[in-house]
Amino acid sequence: MSVRHDWKSTALNMLAAAIIALLIWAYANDRTRESASVSGTVRLTAADPRAAFVDPATAVQLAVEVRGSRRAIEQLEDALRSGLSLAVGGEGLPADAGAHEVPLRDVLAANPTVAATGAEVVRVRPESLRYENGTLVTEQVPVTIGLPNASLRGTPAADPAVVTVTMPASAREAGGALAVEAAVDTRALAPGRHRLDVDLRLPERLSRWREQCRIVPPRTVVTFELASATAELTLDRVAVRLALSPRAADRWEVTPEPGADALDGVVVSGPAASIAELASGRFVPVAVIDLGEEPARVGVEGYAVSYWRLPDGVTVVRTRGSEPGIAPSVRLRVLPRNPAVQPN
Repeated sequence: MSVRHDWKSTALNMLAAAIIALLIWAYANDRTRESASVSGTVRLTAADPRAAFVDPATAVQLAVEVRGSRRAIEQLEDALRSGLSLAVGGEGLPADAGAHEVPLRDVLAANPTVAATGAEVVRVRPESLRYENGTLVTEQVPVTIGLPNASLRGTPAADPAVVTVTMPASAREAGGALAVEAAVDTRALAPGRHRLDVDLRLPERLSRWREQCRIVPPRTVVTFELASATAELTLDRVAVRLALSPRAADRWEVTPEPGADALDGVVVSGPAASIAELASGRFVPVAVIDLGEEPARVGVEGYAVSYWRLPDGVTVVRTRGSEPGIAPSVRLRVLPRNPAVQPN
């Protein structure tokens, strides 16, 4: 027998031995049962997503104790890490309308994906899952345009002006006229004509069903002519308020002079929505004079306004009798409650 023939025979024998060892290892790995803890998520899916919804619609985190071969455990772990879909109407998941609570161990054990791994589900945390099934309704809904911080020329328009909203029937039963809003942020826009692609949003009263609602299309194009992103208003009268520390209030009696308890003709500027709050009286402005720990002088003197209580973004442009940019003064009478006390 030649050396070459012996070499070939030896190589074939070694290859056959390696294959047999690999097969034995794979068989043992598939048959050896182990216990392990794995984690991941499951997500409920409605029986017919076009006509029904299920809540929660978001993924649910699980910790699962399993028993099986290493391969089976790894397959189950991969399925959970990828997010296992649980179809409502399948084994252990009733699809009739209403609230349900199901044992997750039974649901997972009956799931086809889990069953195909060959792993045995021993325990699940949480032990049960609560969910709600409901029907969906679809309705044509108008689009409203929100331009709270703008002064416009003409009337804004949305295209499309009507969209389709699919929502739980219980949400629609909340009552009232329904509309979706295209909210436009004009703070960075220059005056002129604009055409913007804007997201549509549901009214606040539908927020608890947000995950189950769909708007089609989800966006609209808003066309408008911006005159100004701000507005100006003259406030006939702004009350003056005094701020003193408790210690100063014990030591000093401070009162405005007659007629000095308010400022007249205060011109303010800011976002149109905030100016509208002032104009309607929903926000009451105040001019504050902060005397701090100790009044500066005894007797009747003029004290400048320290700050203004105004809506966000609103500033004072000018006040009657004062130069623009200079805080107006108010004449105050400062007297010690104990005549022997003088300012430090």
